[in-house]
Amino acid sequence: MSDEKLTRDQQREAARAKAKAMREAQKKSAGRKKIALISGSIVAGIAIIGAVVFGIVLASQNNATTDKAPATAIFDNGIKIGKDLKVMTSTSQADPNVPNIIIYEDLQCPACKQFEIPNMPQIGELVKAGKYTLEVHPISFLDGNSQNEYSSRAGSALLCVADSSPDNFFDFNSALYNHQPEEQTAGPSNDALATLAQQTGVTNSKTLDCIKNASFARWIKNATPTGKLAGTDIQFSHTPTIIVAGQEYQGDTTNPAMFLQWLQTVAPVA
Repeated sequence: MSDEKLTRDQQREAARAKAKAMREAQKKSAGRKKIALISGSIVAGIAIIGAVVFGIVLASQNNATTDKAPATAIFDNGIKIGKDLKVMTSTSQADPNVPNIIIYEDLQCPACKQFEIPNMPQIGELVKAGKYTLEVHPISFLDGNSQNEYSSRAGSALLCVADSSPDNFFDFNSALYNHQPEEQTAGPSNDALATLAQQTGVTNSKTLDCIKNASFARWIKNATPTGKLAGTDIQFSHTPTIIVAGQEYQGDTTNPAMFLQWLQTVAPVA
């Protein structure tokens, strides 16, 4: 039926119904827009909160790894051990008249283990007696040869012990070599490294937490040399690198008698 055939009352009623329908449609449209706006605001808010939380977590991780340096790695990023196998906590403790044995080591390195096992007992006795000092530089030269970056994590564990359980440093260093994983495999977890530290006498909870968190792993990566070694003209290229009196040992690393002869030649002591 057309509008012309409707009475005036019917026409007015139809107009009112049409207007009402339009108003309801507009309300629904406005409601949908409001919901969309609120939803968008919520999503944006969540994204902002997520970004802030991520930033806090990332900053915390960076502070735990990048910014945190071991307190005892003060000898060109190395740990120095003196008489009675004591870790030095100040550069002023180092006697310049005592010859210093410098070792750049990677705890994943098989050649380092081949040097460590036969040579460290006699080096330890010489250092304990105060005839030499021992400067150890744990580095992450071979992280790529491990499925879980064992070099930097094990090195970090050793630095943790040096900082807060120094009396166990020498024994823990040896224990790490005695439990060295095969290259291209997954090395022990951080928890396993903490357990190994306990087996060598470490009881300090701060030390164990440091090991479990691999607190110095990032620091070790940054401290791994790429050019000439500090205080020398020796270009870093391999581990172990052993230096005494500015000279690098080039002999058989598995022969303790040969090493001792070389040591007493380049830095003789009474």
